[in-house]
Amino acid sequence: MPDDLTISPVQPVAPPSREAVPTPSFQPAATQDATALPNPVLRLDSALGMVVIEFRNDSGAVTRTIPSQQQLDAYRTWERTGSFSGQAAPGAAVNKDETGTV
Repeated sequence: MPDDLTISPVQPVAPPSREAVPTPSFQPAATQDATALPNPVLRLDSALGMVVIEFRNDSGAVTRTIPSQQQLDAYRTWERTGSFSGQAAPGAAVNKDETGTV
């Protein structure tokens, strides 16, 4: 079987001289406002035991959260009362008497 692979000799490459190597110049990153916050911000809501993702605008005010504010309020209501808006949660256990009526 013929050998289809041939390797040609090459000349060694000489390292560049020190004068030819450009010296990297340090340029500081653009200055940022000291009050700048990362966006989004992760916040632990310890009362609910969940992480809330907060998106902020340029002035730092919260514009959107995941879960939404409405969902967070529903979770807090559930923690306090065990139901949403005074209604039993779907699938919640209901006390029945012996006849099967509520």
